[in-house]
Amino acid sequence: LVYLDPPFFTNRHHSAVSRDRAKKFSFSDVWNDLSEYAEFMESRLREVHRVLKNTGSVFVHCDKSANFLLRVLLNNVFGEEQFRSEIIWTYRRWSNSAKGLMPSHQTILFYSKTENFKFNRIYCPYSETTNIDQILQLRMRDADGISAYATDQNGKIIYCDEKKGVPLSDVWEIPFLNPKAKERTGYPTQKPILLLERIIELSTDLGDLVLDPFCGSGTTLVAAKILGRNSIG
Repeated sequence: LVYLDPPFFTNRHHSAVSRDRAKKFSFSDVWNDLSEYAEFMESRLREVHRVLKNTGSVFVHCDKSANFLLRVLLNNVFGEEQFRSEIIWTYRRWSNSAKGLMPSHQTILFYSKTENFKFNRIYCPYSETTNIDQILQLRMRDADGISAYATDQNGKIIYCDEKKGVPLSDVWEIPFLNPKAKERTGYPTQKPILLLERIIELSTDLGDLVLDPFCGSGTTLVAAKILGRNSIG
C-alpha cells in the first residue's frame, strides 16, 4: 500500500506548533503555476507505480484545489481501468464567516496497480431505522425475477444466518481532528488515525508494507504499527 497526503495546491504556507509549543512545523504549498505542481506530482506518482507490488494499491489524498488534475495524472500513470473509488471523507467543521458553502469534505483517490489487488471488505453497523425483517429474513428471486422473502414449502419464512452488516461505502464520516485532540502533534494538515487505520485495513494484511512518501505527522506509520504492518515514511 502507498498512501500519499501531498501538498494540495493551496498556494499557502502552512505552519503550526506542537502541543507543548516547543517545536514549530511548516511546509510550503506555493507554486508558480499548475503545470509546476503537475510535474512535481507526476514524477512522484511514477515512482510510486514503479515500487508498488502487483497486488498493491495507492490512495491519494486531495481536496478541491487540484483533485481534477490528480485524477488525470493517476489515469495516465496507473491507467483508467485501475481506478477503484473516489472516497469522500466527510466531517463536521466549526462555522466560519466566509461567503459560500462551508467545506466539510476531502477526497481520497483509490487506484490499484493491477486487477489482482488486495482488498478486505469492511462492514458497518445497520442503521437504527433499518427494518429488522431486512436483516433477519432470507431473500430469494420469485418466478418473475423479483426479490422476495424466502419461504419453505409450507409458506413459513426462512431466516438467514447472522449478517455482518452493511458493506463500507465510498463516503466515510470520520471526525476531523479538533485543536485539543490528544493525538495532535502540531503538524499542519495532520489527518486522524481512524482514517489511516481504515485505509490500511482495507488494502493490507498483517506483515504487509505501507509506504507514505509525505508522512508529515507520522500518522500513517503509527496506524501501521498498531495494526501489525511494516511501514516506510
